[in-house]
Amino acid sequence: MFASKKQCHVFGLAVGLLVLSSGLATAGDVTLYEKAPSVEELERQLTGGDGAGGKKQPRTRSIVFGDSAPAQQESAPAPVPQSDYRPSPAPQADYRPAPKPQARPQQSAPKQQAMQVGENAIAFPINFRVNSSEILPESIPFIESIAGLMQKDTGIRLLVEGHTDVSGNPARNITLSRERAYSVVNYLVERYRIEPTRLMPVGKGFSETLEGMDPTNPKNRRVQFRIIG
Repeated sequence: MFASKKQCHVFGLAVGLLVLSSGLATAGDVTLYEKAPSVEELERQLTGGDGAGGKKQPRTRSIVFGDSAPAQQESAPAPVPQSDYRPSPAPQADYRPAPKPQARPQQSAPKQQAMQVGENAIAFPINFRVNSSEILPESIPFIESIAGLMQKDTGIRLLVEGHTDVSGNPARNITLSRERAYSVVNYLVERYRIEPTRLMPVGKGFSETLEGMDPTNPKNRRVQFRIIG
């Protein structure tokens, strides 16, 4: 017996309400949570485990990583106006011209390295004070979930990505997203004693807005986590 269009519509609506009530949405390979998930749920999403001791090898992809803060370059001094005037030579026989100042070697660009990163990502709407990297109290439960996962499986290493939407200054967005990723890492290290080598913070700015979502949507302001292989 075939279901009527009305029954299909009711079923679809029920499924949609179930997804919304769980506080979970997907965008490409990213699972966005509106509520702090359990450790078991995080384990399923990131590692493919069943939350009961079973764990699969997560699918990874190779990416080139180089997110070091750019070195600040000193501004060059203004050129001195030249003229035809030349001073008379000094009468001393042992006169030697002053040595020319040595040019400072230019600082090399941050080195890049390739690494294996999990294809699946989880994203949390971790909130910060305006134009700041200070984590607001209502976002702590999300970080507690990550801490619980890392304490349960001490072999997990995570890439911590800071993201913004497209509003605001692009350069400032990159800096702010990096500072916020570092803030989350510092909280995990200082509060939960997670080994710093297990966390790698990066700032993405608005370079990776959520797939299928308006780039100006505030949900793009998020912190993502991926398994590092």
